[in-house]
Amino acid sequence: MRDPRRTPVCVTALNVDTANFTVEVLDFEDKGAWWTFPVWQSDKFLCDTAAPTLPPSTQEALKTAGQRLNQPLHVPADATQRANTEAQLSKLTAQAEAWLTNAGHSAAPAPTPKTFSALTDPDALSTWLAHHDVQHIEADVATQYVSNPHAGETIKAHRLALADLGLCPFDGRILRDTSEMSGDKALPHRKRHILARLAFLRAAFNMLGITHVPLYRVIYSDAPLTPPRPAGFTSATFSQAVALRFLKDGQAKRHAALYWQHVPVSRLFMTHLETPQMRGLYDECEALLLSAPSGPLF
Repeated sequence: MRDPRRTPVCVTALNVDTANFTVEVLDFEDKGAWWTFPVWQSDKFLCDTAAPTLPPSTQEALKTAGQRLNQPLHVPADATQRANTEAQLSKLTAQAEAWLTNAGHSAAPAPTPKTFSALTDPDALSTWLAHHDVQHIEADVATQYVSNPHAGETIKAHRLALADLGLCPFDGRILRDTSEMSGDKALPHRKRHILARLAFLRAAFNMLGITHVPLYRVIYSDAPLTPPRPAGFTSATFSQAVALRFLKDGQAKRHAALYWQHVPVSRLFMTHLETPQMRGLYDECEALLLSAPSGPLF
């Protein structure tokens, strides 16, 4: 890959119908992971000039499929739908608070997020999500996001669900892989997962009396930095040390910035506190937020 550390990968498959190819990561913390990319992103990779090439007929089929699927899509966030979603979230958050209390997750005597059992007990979130029959989506989304949110279309499908709920607009490309919106991954299931996830974190932080959390975010690019885009989800960290490490990683770029702000807990979708996939190899004290393009920083 053309990333700063030149991550080695091996192409394992291609799919003409969805105009994508899959690679296996051969080193670093994601070793063994399988990432899928659209063919028009092949310039993200370096390849040995002596490597075999595809037959011309396959190349032409991939080109045709790419032209058909590399199409822009904009889905605005409807204000009326957002109001309905927030009303639904208020009811679900109250239910989550009652459920946590009944399950023995008491906020007394004034624990912190790092010690509050609702956030540290691995069974708390998983049982709540199982109650809403979305634990399979949780595993898929969390695993994909911490490994590579831009590989495959799992996260894109969730961004489309956010737009349907009126929470965040969608700006991107059309969904190439329709299986991401069918069966037990269909839109109603994805929306239910989003609502259950948001309600759980709102309830847990409400029980702690916390309305905002301090978060850091680093961005860097060779191009001039621009205001936040409606990406659906925004990644940040609770740790200043992690943020400074990311800032150091960006020193090779022409532009870099470290941002810090108090973020309302209503934007928290996933954090390292209750998400096992965000710990271990990926111990970056991460918080995944609902995007707020109109916000001052991130």
